[in-house]
Amino acid sequence: MKRQSVLSRFARRVVRSNVVTKVRVGIATVLIGGGLAGGLGMPSATQAENYVFDDVEKGLVSLGGRATYFDPPGASPKWYGGAQARLHLGQIFAIEGSVDYREKKYGDTFTRTYPVQVSALIYLLPGKRISPFLLGGGGWYYTNVNNPNGASDTQNRFGAHAGGGVQWMLNTRFSIDSTYRYVWLETIDSTNQNIKDKSFNDNGHMVTVGLNFHF
Repeated sequence: MKRQSVLSRFARRVVRSNVVTKVRVGIATVLIGGGLAGGLGMPSATQAENYVFDDVEKGLVSLGGRATYFDPPGASPKWYGGAQARLHLGQIFAIEGSVDYREKKYGDTFTRTYPVQVSALIYLLPGKRISPFLLGGGGWYYTNVNNPNGASDTQNRFGAHAGGGVQWMLNTRFSIDSTYRYVWLETIDSTNQNIKDKSFNDNGHMVTVGLNFHF
């Protein structure tokens, strides 16, 4: 009985010792990890949340350049360039005007298009550093068409678009944003070598990534 009692006490001491050791290791890990994070300038969860939901003034007007990706059916998608300007009517609403360039080849028909779009933006987190937004509007698409028979003509097409995006205010002067919109467009008319009329569907997905200056 005495031997069993001694063994039992010894086992309890070993268990307690192991538990205390694990607790100490855990506390040390937390402290070291916190110290390293602080030394490296890594934000805590609270700091990150405060950063995202900071109030940042967008100013009245912003101007910027953007990369534009368009993916219509029947043609290869590609990145092009453009520019955008926004008039901020308070923290919730904005009006955007933009001009882009793109070119597409549909079989033997080659097109160059200059989309001029006007969009209304509604910010879902008004005045915050990072805010998603909804957008919708219309556009005029000045299109030059080179037909397979060697002739060329100019077409003025119109279309609507709708989508959304997100804007990240780096500071009160600069922001970056990305948008997605689907574009519904009038068809492109072409004439082949046999003087036969053709039409090409130019609806498609449009993605933009922009850098803006605010003032």
